[in-house]
Amino acid sequence: MPQEILPWDVFPPTPKLDLTKAKQQGLAKTARGIRLWWAVFGVPLERTLRARRVPILLMHGGVSSSDWNALQVEFLSPSHTVIVLDLPGHGRSPFDDRELSYEKLAADVAGVLDVLEVPKVAIISWSEGTMVAWSMLAYGQHHRVDRAFCYSALDDYRKADAEKVMQIPMVGEFFARVQREWEESHPGEKWDDFLGAWMKMWTREPIWTEETFKHLPIRGDTREAPIVWIVTGDHDEWIPPATHDRMAKFIPNSSYLKMPSAGHLTFIQDPKMYHRMIECFLEDRNVVAPVKASL
Repeated sequence: MPQEILPWDVFPPTPKLDLTKAKQQGLAKTARGIRLWWAVFGVPLERTLRARRVPILLMHGGVSSSDWNALQVEFLSPSHTVIVLDLPGHGRSPFDDRELSYEKLAADVAGVLDVLEVPKVAIISWSEGTMVAWSMLAYGQHHRVDRAFCYSALDDYRKADAEKVMQIPMVGEFFARVQREWEESHPGEKWDDFLGAWMKMWTREPIWTEETFKHLPIRGDTREAPIVWIVTGDHDEWIPPATHDRMAKFIPNSSYLKMPSAGHLTFIQDPKMYHRMIECFLEDRNVVAPVKASL
């Protein structure tokens, strides 16, 4: 009898974006000269903006690419406008040696939205993409975020247990795979240069506290406040569980969801459950709570 694998230990093949279905794609040059690849799928962007609806922005994890979100693109495209982008040097975005910081990355993403003339998005992100989403909330771009589904990321680089994480077999397999994928999309360039540029940032950032997010408008006080879901898997060994406990406290009236039988890569390990959670997130309503009368 073949041995069964637990859901969070499965490492499926990397899905691939079907670029023949993209409504638009291109390279956006941001204010600091970074060029980011983007594509739009699903409902035409102009139709969504004309109807005053909010497009969805999918943001991928570190050293991977937007291909890893292909299943979400396929799921969401029939009824939504879906924007994907590759973070600097990732996937189809060119690599250069400009210094990285989370504040700069937040501005880069906002720069892509400027090029597309999109005022506000609903973000669905995982890992590094979530850290960029949190950066948009932290560093003056929160007005571009209608809502954010923030899956599995760090709030403080000092609290990561890198040695322990690197001993997880799937982590080694992940890095071997994404290196092959990166080298295919960046022929003639050196993986070590790319990884080193990001490692330089990861050894000093982020360090977020309650103070970092105290300027955020609070959900329930105003409709301008973003809806924020802090999401993790109950079997995510890559990120310390206390991270999400802290982030849920840092952002008042955020929602905290721990998905069952879920690992760090649940969006490809169990996309059916992941997509159900996304549907609930997108249906979450932003209301202003009535003021309670004092006794």
